[in-house]
Amino acid sequence: MSGRFPLRDSKQHDSAAFSEETLISEEALRGTTRGKVLEVIRDRARKLRPATVREIGDQLGLRSSASVHRHLKRLEEVGLIRRDPAAGSRNWQPVDAPPSAHDSIPLVGRIAAGQPITCCTDGGGQAPEWLPFPPSAFGSTTEVVALEVEGTSMKDAGILPGDLAVVRRQPTVEMGEIAAVTIDGEGTLKRWRTDSSNDKSKRKKRIRLEGANDEFAALEIDPRQHNIEVFGKLVGVLRHFGRR
Repeated sequence: MSGRFPLRDSKQHDSAAFSEETLISEEALRGTTRGKVLEVIRDRARKLRPATVREIGDQLGLRSSASVHRHLKRLEEVGLIRRDPAAGSRNWQPVDAPPSAHDSIPLVGRIAAGQPITCCTDGGGQAPEWLPFPPSAFGSTTEVVALEVEGTSMKDAGILPGDLAVVRRQPTVEMGEIAAVTIDGEGTLKRWRTDSSNDKSKRKKRIRLEGANDEFAALEIDPRQHNIEVFGKLVGVLRHFGRR
């Protein structure tokens, strides 16, 4: 997927070596609750989705958010994590994490503009490539990723094969918005609509995923029979005209 935009190697984001004080502190944390908090933060940073205080507590069985905050504050004091004030509730990162929320966007895989395909949207590994565009250019400060588009079902919306769809991670979208959606684990880029029926007896509304190409029929999905999830909302498209 390289060669289209000037990409940044994730290794370029590595910070300088920890100070001796930090190394000693980290060694002392092994097996402790505070050390486990650090492990959660690092693991979620690798998955490009920093954890909230509540998620850290839930994962480690810590009922008190105040307790989690105390651990975070101490980890920050010894230089193991840092706070991003522009990142909302997902504002804790390890000090050696790629600063993707600041000056670059991770290219994390591909997505279909056609029939759903297996995609690499959340594989758990560190993004292999970074696009040198700040998320703020797309109206966001964090939680933004790029996916390479395959297929032509969205061509009338100006989204073509080989384009990079810039997606803001969020679990819901409004009616008519273009979203990256997974259906039973396979990803597609479509306009999101729900059944407008007034039948309140239905526990879950049917989902209609519409393309922007008359050659492709809309996908009608019953949430009771398929696992359908919103991966994020489309907030931009990047294209390298020299490729065509």
